[in-house]
Amino acid sequence: AGGGGDLGIYHDGTNNYIDNTNGDLYIRSTQDDGDILFRCDDGSGGLATYFSLDGGLGYTFVYKQFRFNDNVNAQFGGAGDMTIYHDGTDSYIHNDTGHLYIENDANDKDIVFKCDDGSGGVTTYLRIDGSDEIMKAGKNLRFNDNVKGTFGSVGDLGIYHDASNSFISNDTGDLYIINGAND
Repeated sequence: AGGGGDLGIYHDGTNNYIDNTNGDLYIRSTQDDGDILFRCDDGSGGLATYFSLDGGLGYTFVYKQFRFNDNVNAQFGGAGDMTIYHDGTDSYIHNDTGHLYIENDANDKDIVFKCDDGSGGVTTYLRIDGSDEIMKAGKNLRFNDNVKGTFGSVGDLGIYHDASNSFISNDTGDLYIINGAND
């Protein structure tokens, strides 16, 4: 089609093709609230919708897995400011602009950080508990030499080890050590 054969739809005896050799290729549905469905074999001889463009809601719906090959970023933001990717060995969430928020708005639910437990299983290392309003460490937390654990709004109390000695430093008010256990 077109004066110079700019658009071709053809079958080569084995496969079907839509070729565009000039300008952009538009696939349009002008039906009010109409959708565009991308369908293919479902792997069992049937037909499945893999993704669709919903004209009524203005969404792209994904019904089957999207697989990004190694070193192919899933980018978010107008300039690709946040990316999620796997490099063949490790996986990354990378942000270039502003703060990175991890937020759970589900009522009385948690954010759970899990990792290998050293023996082939997976365990929780840190839980941000929304119903108890507390962070719970499920494994030991190690501060390297000269890294201070601080307490108070401006870090008034500090605990650290400098590779030779250990320190508890209090910068405001009195320091109390209290034993509340009986006997």
